[in-house]
Amino acid sequence: MTFSINDFNSLFQHTIAKIKKTQYSQTVSEKIKTTPVKDSFEKAKEIKIFDIIHFTPKEKTAQKIQVEQNPFDKGTIYKKITNKETGQKEKVPYEVEIAKSQKDYTVTYHIVDPKTKEEIGFVSIDDWTKAKSNPKYAFWVENSRLLDDFSEIGITGDRISIDFLQNNNDKQFSGIGKLADQIAIEYCLKEGIPTNIVSVAKENSHVAHYKRGRRFIELDKNDTDIDYYEFKRQFGTTDPNKIIEERIAKAQGNGKIDTSDLFGLYMYMPQEIVNKYLERIKEHPILH
Repeated sequence: MTFSINDFNSLFQHTIAKIKKTQYSQTVSEKIKTTPVKDSFEKAKEIKIFDIIHFTPKEKTAQKIQVEQNPFDKGTIYKKITNKETGQKEKVPYEVEIAKSQKDYTVTYHIVDPKTKEEIGFVSIDDWTKAKSNPKYAFWVENSRLLDDFSEIGITGDRISIDFLQNNNDKQFSGIGKLADQIAIEYCLKEGIPTNIVSVAKENSHVAHYKRGRRFIELDKNDTDIDYYEFKRQFGTTDPNKIIEERIAKAQGNGKIDTSDLFGLYMYMPQEIVNKYLERIKEHPILH
């Protein structure tokens, strides 16, 4: 049986529940749903629980936390090494383990070095379907654009947001952003919620997110954290994507692009980018 990306698009237009009947779900959950009970029990016993040192951006400190790890959960990033013959830096694929921790409605996937068990980086996901029971939820709905509906770009209803995406050692590793994006999509599929993925770009991260496929939400006159009129006066537009595109074109690949003046802009993952990851997930899932 073959399953095309058009089939995925059709399913997403109807109900996320139907995804569980697709070949994707069978591929990702096959070992759990179709193996004998004994095999499932043996797999469950393999879940490892251990401590790691986790970097916490909000406090800008490192602390010991407990994580759990399914040994089947692995992904690939890139390790930067120096070619002894040329003296140039090269990127080589590097398989990493994925561990998980959870607090309230936030789940964090830790990218762990299989050799040292050190945290290379992580992605923290806020699951807003689980946050609905929180007393502050009504306040968040009222005051955060992360929970607004944007029908013109297909972001409506239930969703997740990326709270933090962190590479702890960008001089030695790269590719954590793409790995985190795939993890976020797989999380949605496993939890049975739409692949509506939003976030806020931190200072000077805008270009990296844009090149990875994220797009920025146009400013609204009712924004409470960014002055719509001042932004338009300063940049001549309320569409951050135009600003990023112009700066990328002007830089022509020469060095880093400064976007510190753009501050925290809201962004989302377009459906065409989601679809590309779905094709990859069918063959190379990360979460099991």
